[in-house]
Amino acid sequence: MASKYFCLVLTPDGLSELAPVLKDYLHEGPIGTYLYCREADPGRNYFHVVAECVKDNRPTIESEAFIPHRFVKVVISSPDRKHIGFL
Repeated sequence: MASKYFCLVLTPDGLSELAPVLKDYLHEGPIGTYLYCREADPGRNYFHVVAECVKDNRPTIESEAFIPHRFVKVVISSPDRKHIGFL
C-alpha cells in the first residue's frame, strides 16, 4: 500500500491553544495555518498524528502528538505531498 501524506487544519480554538506548543510544526499556506503529518489516526480518544518539524535548515524531526478531536477542523490526505494543495 502506498504512503499517504496528511494536512491537519485546526479550528480557531485549537490553533489559539496549541500554536505555542506546535509552532515549529505549523506551516502557512493559501488556506492558512496547518500541520503537515506523515500519519493521522482519528480512531482513538485523541486524534493521533505524526508531524514533521522542519526549521532553519535543520534535519527533519518527526514527533507524535495527541490532539483533542474538538480542535480538528479538517484533514486532507493525498498519495503525493504536492497534491494536497497547501504547499
